[in-house]
Amino acid sequence: MSLADKRANTAEQVAAHKLFAPPVYRGAICRQAILDRIFGEEAIRVVLLQAPAGHGKSTLLQQAKSKLEDRDALTGWLTFDEADNDISRLFTHLQALLTEIESGAESRSRARQERGMPPSRGTDWFINRLVALGRPVGLFLDEFQALTNKTTHAFFRNLLARLPDQVMVFIGSRTVPNLGLARLVVNNQALILRAEDLRFSPEEVKAFFAEADELDISQGEIDAIYGKTEGWPAALQLYRLSLVRPSVRESLANINSFQPRQLAEYLADNVLALQSPPMQDFLLRTSLLVRLNGALCDAVLEREDSQEILENLESAGLFLRSVDSRLRWFKYHTLFSSFLADQLKVQNPDAIPDIHHRAARWFRDQDLYEEAMHHAIAIRDYEFAADTLDTWATQLVMDGDLATVERWYDRLPLGEIDKRPHLAIKVAYALAFLRRRQKIGPVLHILERLAEQPDSGANPDVVRSMVAVIEDDILAAFEIVDPVDVHDLDIQGFRAFELGAAANLKGYLAIVANDFERAREYLTLARAHGDRAKAGFSWGYSISVAGVNLMLQGLLGEALDMFRLGMSEPRVTLDESVASASLVSCYVQALYEADDLDAAENYFTQFQDVIANAAMHDFMALGYITMARIHDVQGRPVKTLEILDEAEAIGHASMWPRVIRAVSWERVRRALLAGELDRAQSIASRIPPRDTALPDDWIQFAEDAEGDAIGGIRLAIHEGHPQDALKRLAAELSAVQGLGRTRRQIKLLILEAIAHKRLGDTNIAHRSLRKALQLAAPGGFVRIFLDEGEDVVELLREDYQGLTGATRRDAATDRIHGFLARLLEASGTDIRKAETLVGTDFQPLEALSEREEEILRLLASGLSNKDIAGRVFVSENTVKFHLKNIYSKLGVNSRLQATGAAREMNLI
Repeated sequence: MSLADKRANTAEQVAAHKLFAPPVYRGAICRQAILDRIFGEEAIRVVLLQAPAGHGKSTLLQQAKSKLEDRDALTGWLTFDEADNDISRLFTHLQALLTEIESGAESRSRARQERGMPPSRGTDWFINRLVALGRPVGLFLDEFQALTNKTTHAFFRNLLARLPDQVMVFIGSRTVPNLGLARLVVNNQALILRAEDLRFSPEEVKAFFAEADELDISQGEIDAIYGKTEGWPAALQLYRLSLVRPSVRESLANINSFQPRQLAEYLADNVLALQSPPMQDFLLRTSLLVRLNGALCDAVLEREDSQEILENLESAGLFLRSVDSRLRWFKYHTLFSSFLADQLKVQNPDAIPDIHHRAARWFRDQDLYEEAMHHAIAIRDYEFAADTLDTWATQLVMDGDLATVERWYDRLPLGEIDKRPHLAIKVAYALAFLRRRQKIGPVLHILERLAEQPDSGANPDVVRSMVAVIEDDILAAFEIVDPVDVHDLDIQGFRAFELGAAANLKGYLAIVANDFERAREYLTLARAHGDRAKAGFSWGYSISVAGVNLMLQGLLGEALDMFRLGMSEPRVTLDESVASASLVSCYVQALYEADDLDAAENYFTQFQDVIANAAMHDFMALGYITMARIHDVQGRPVKTLEILDEAEAIGHASMWPRVIRAVSWERVRRALLAGELDRAQSIASRIPPRDTALPDDWIQFAEDAEGDAIGGIRLAIHEGHPQDALKRLAAELSAVQGLGRTRRQIKLLILEAIAHKRLGDTNIAHRSLRKALQLAAPGGFVRIFLDEGEDVVELLREDYQGLTGATRRDAATDRIHGFLARLLEASGTDIRKAETLVGTDFQPLEALSEREEEILRLLASGLSNKDIAGRVFVSENTVKFHLKNIYSKLGVNSRLQATGAAREMNLI
């Protein structure tokens, strides 16, 4: 069997194990009163069963499942475990859950058509497929307490908040998860049933023991048992199994002092004593296994009849249940297995290491690495565990299951990592992409030693360069990765993944160095390597950087298409690493730039935790500052300050001075637009300087349209030094010419227009603005103009009015006119009021003199007041006096409006 086939079989087994609903066993009592309570209110959409082990949560969930199926509803079951805290692995199981439900739906073909729908938020792909079923659906999620990851909780919190009307969700958990249930309970949309609600009533206890005719139990004994157990289902089952022993019946009057746990242990001890010595040995030794099958038990116990024993135990109801339909895998009830394991520690502690040892090797031979790691770590067989993780981590890293690598790395001694160079590299990838800066230090030391040992057989340069980028040491990253050849297209497997990561990094660094075509080539190579490695995770990062490459060149529409492509892959949107955080941050910024504020806010809100915890500096600053601006546009200044404070705190915690600098410049911009010059100057005076080690012409992504240079120019304009600003602008524009940084050029031209406007050179201001418009219109850049406030809006309004009144317009002018309308609408301007010069029969309110007509013609040609004065041999003040009269006679209030009127009068 090939490795690929073995992996497919493993995936199938795991899916069967997790998707199998426990059967309703003989003698199980129907919890009709609770079911009536659950289904009595039509508004109830979410039911949480919260209680410790042994309270019948799974049994009640199964009964609710059967009731829904009797109502012709589709149902699906998923049991969680610790591994599902890796959101990437959880996604695989959620996909399998949906596929299982769809397989029984009449509309499954339609449902499968919905799978490719690009989600606008993290849960939409899941909800779309549920809605497409066209039938009532019940989702049953058991062992929910195993999920502790904030991102997984956020996913389910969002799902429950937006649950379709035809869907019910049932959750079994030992704890109350943080899913926003309180609000749903208040709105009568959720029901929480706790341990006291799940206890058997006296009537149910009577019915429970009535099933055991062989016991011949009296009503007095039933009452005594109820008093002892208070209706605790697990204790009742233990009583029913153990009452055949006379000593247990005799003890009913003598165990009043037992606490619940003590009672369970007492009863379980009696149940165990009823078994034959060989069966007791089997139960005790197999209690250490996470899950059981015949072959595993045979290997661990060195016998050949384990499958028969397991089936007999299951049919006898001895706290063992099957976890697949073919009776291949079984699992002990948690309460019973804990008791058995404790007994084994007392009776035969020397057997424990051998059991774990045999189980670990059996699971590894079956490529069931999760269980192999569990058993190896249990006996501190760190050498075996590290070897297993070394093999397993190859696929985990390429699949983006990074949290799983981190979880098991945390349980291994660093010395075992140090002995295995390839494992150190894989761990470093996981910690780097998860942005675990505090953890990665010791592993980085191992990599640095490897770099000094070229004969080690492992090349750590790619991951070292990635770590350097995350630590914002761009020069070091460039020096490390530059010698890596990424053009070998015959490489497969993990090395192809590494070359893809190197090509991604080279692409990112090429963008910083203004080589956009080289960046495109590298990013294309990165995707090719990722495809060969089947590494969907790194593909998400390739999409992020490739979209950035397009956006910086002014191709916003193409960038948005690329980001949508990346976000249409649910695995990427659910990932919690650098790849998804970067992709979401870029998409949020691009949506904002295109003025799709609602979509941008929705994405940021959904993925804020991921961006905060995993995004690199450029992307994190970009996402947070964009969200701050959205709050400002929507009139939420308090929220703006909160989000900027959070970004600054992340910058300090991560030791990223560039993030702190970006946030500070954003505070300066906001203060200037609010007219708070003193405050803006105070903030600017405390901003740390840019890293002078970088070449002057290198521009990192977050500083393309902001940063020190642009922030300083903006400040100079508002300080009343537009001439100084224009000098700086001339230098910046000259530097950016020919580099392809269209987006930066747009921003510089906008600031140039504002500076000329502040000097009174309105015509020159409009020429700069028109250049910016011509560059921005094809891509649809909107907020880059409006982020500069009323100065720009006034210029846009004048330009629009001038073009509206023009009689001679070509296709290019029409496009600019339409784009101006879009910008003004986004600014809140009433376009109808701005269209004051439309018409072909324009006549002035009062006839113009010959001198006024001459000045009007010169004005329309773009001359400044000073130039007009020189042409007609008068003072500049006289020109201003004539212009005032011209505006009054024409009924206009700007040069552009006057120019439009002149065209309508055929003066020009």
